[in-house]
Amino acid sequence: MTSRMPKQRALRLLIAVVSLAVAASLTGLYGNAQELATHGAWQIGAFAAGGFPPNYVIYTGSSPDSHGSMQLDLLGAGAQIGKVLSAPRGPAFLRGQGEAVVEVLPFWLAHYPLQKFYYCTPPYGCGGYFLYGPYNIPGASITPMLYRWNFTGRTSRRSVPWAQLGGGLLWTSHKFPAPAPGIGGSTSVINFTPQGAIGESIFIKKNRSLDFAFKAVHFSNAGLGNSNPGLNITLQFS
Repeated sequence: MTSRMPKQRALRLLIAVVSLAVAASLTGLYGNAQELATHGAWQIGAFAAGGFPPNYVIYTGSSPDSHGSMQLDLLGAGAQIGKVLSAPRGPAFLRGQGEAVVEVLPFWLAHYPLQKFYYCTPPYGCGGYFLYGPYNIPGASITPMLYRWNFTGRTSRRSVPWAQLGGGLLWTSHKFPAPAPGIGGSTSVINFTPQGAIGESIFIKKNRSLDFAFKAVHFSNAGLGNSNPGLNITLQFS
């Protein structure tokens, strides 16, 4: 069973998110790329994000062969605050600075668009479907444990690439992920969100940068619900 996520819709989502980022991600940052060396410097900014699971599969019964593919869009907006933890260190292109970052998303939304949920049911084969959506699950998220490494060794004064790892919590108004129609199983309103990201801070003026990031986020309730289908991987842009 292949994913029903059209490539055109994924591209439109990416363009929309980048447009939001241009408007909303002007981030008050360090003076410029070189001034990132200031130990203890702070950054505060707002951001918008969006994405999708590239192959969202739901199991529709006790058999691992009984499954279907579903469309899902993820949107969010919030703020982040970070503090530089050290002076520049490390060799050559790895030279950089560590930073502790906290992200808070008071707006988070899982959107299931109107779709045909196709599924396979052994031994009857594939091809059946339910009509599903539109359906929204709002929530809020906090990621208090993010460690970012800013690569300052071979960058211009206008640009700083970075990578980060971390984890957080997601609370939703309804249990997430949503089950397929007619399918049992209870998930949870609490999910854990281990994640990784790469990004770039582009300085547009003194003390201000425009940040772009590509994230991979995993969702799991760690057994808090009767079932834990989770989302193995979601791709998000901010």
